Amino acid sequence: MTESTAVGTRGFNTETCKKYTSVGLLSPNMEAKVVNWETGISMPPGKSGELWLRGPAIMKGITQKKIDQ
Repeated sequence: MTESTAVGTRGFNTETCKKYTSVGLLSPNMEAKVVNWETGISMPPGKSGELWLRGPAIMKGITQKKIDQ
C-alpha cells in the first residue's frame, strides 16, 4: 500500500468498536474495490481478493530513474 501515501483508508477502532480484520473506512475522495488478482474481475462483498484504490492520494507509477549511491 505504499502507493497510497498512507491516506487510502482511516482506522475507526474505538473503545466501543474494534474490528481488527478491517483496514477501516475509505478516506474522503477515495474509491476502492476488491478484485480477483488473476482476472481483474470485481469480487462480491465478503470475498477475498486484491484491493484496488483510486483517488488523489494514489501514485500513478514508479519512476525508473536510477538513484546515485
